[in-house]
Amino acid sequence: MAADLDDLQRKLDALKEAGRRAEEQMGDFSRMREQISELQAAATSADRSVTVTASPGGVTDIQFTQDALRLSPAQLSSTVMSTLQLAVAEAARKQAEVVQEHVPNSDVLERVMRTQDELFGSHAEQPQQAPVDDDEVPDTFLDGGR
Repeated sequence: MAADLDDLQRKLDALKEAGRRAEEQMGDFSRMREQISELQAAATSADRSVTVTASPGGVTDIQFTQDALRLSPAQLSSTVMSTLQLAVAEAARKQAEVVQEHVPNSDVLERVMRTQDELFGSHAEQPQQAPVDDDEVPDTFLDGGR
């Protein structure tokens, strides 16, 4: 009888520990979800005429400098598309880093990097940091040339 009670107590303790770990994981996943929802990545074209900001949900902003007006439609389209790809790729990498941090035994970051290497080449250009301070944001024709 005492052995049965000891066995039952061990099972109860194991169940409590499993519940505690599940609660801890839920907290980790909530923090991960919050970090991902706040994530943004910006890329600026080499000629600094286009800046694209992306989040895991997609593109959130595109800014053009006055220099963008000097580009032909084909050049501007190409510049926008390549800068957009860089911003979206950086957002995907950042999202994978957050997931990897919270799920260390996952290979999500490695898989994202491998996919990007296949798509963009092994030495894919790293996006430049876009200006963050409003005083440093280049003049744009979309906001009245501030």
